[in-house]
Amino acid sequence: CASIPAPYRERAQMAYHTGKRIVDIVWEDLTPAKIITREALENAIVMCSAIGGSTNAPIHINAIAAHAGVELTLDDWQRCGQKIPQLVNCKPVGEFLSEEFHRAGGVPATLAELIKANLIHVDAMTVSGRTIGENCANSRVIDSRVIKTTKDPIAPEAGLMVLSGNLFDSAVMKVSAVNEEFQARYLSNP
Repeated sequence: CASIPAPYRERAQMAYHTGKRIVDIVWEDLTPAKIITREALENAIVMCSAIGGSTNAPIHINAIAAHAGVELTLDDWQRCGQKIPQLVNCKPVGEFLSEEFHRAGGVPATLAELIKANLIHVDAMTVSGRTIGENCANSRVIDSRVIKTTKDPIAPEAGLMVLSGNLFDSAVMKVSAVNEEFQARYLSNP
């Protein structure tokens, strides 16, 4: 449901089903501790890289991890996400809008591509009561101009790069948003 555009009727329908699902989650005793696991958080890092996600993601995902009692650091973003290919061809670094991403298959289709490449922990439990692998088993890419394969990505390594130096302890750079000249000049020597 993450990529449903705001004006689509599916957004209101999903909100209704989400409310119903929350009640079932309580009855099933599907607690946050069963969903917010190390594997699920690593999946979030991989997905963030594959969609060319924001540098704000580590702040929010790491905060969720801290509240769930799962240790997650910026080093994990480097380790899990740096080598992940960018599959989604959307603005600000691609050519399509998020509405086209949704119509192309959205998050489930992107996850299906990552699963095919063994880049996702398929047994991670989700709020649906099923694993991420089960949720995406029948998902497929509808428009390959918008969602690419891991064999033909937008960028071969699109993860967020964690930097440190004498001016700061840590910073996060969205590698997919910097051009090749910048990468060659400033990022070629770790």
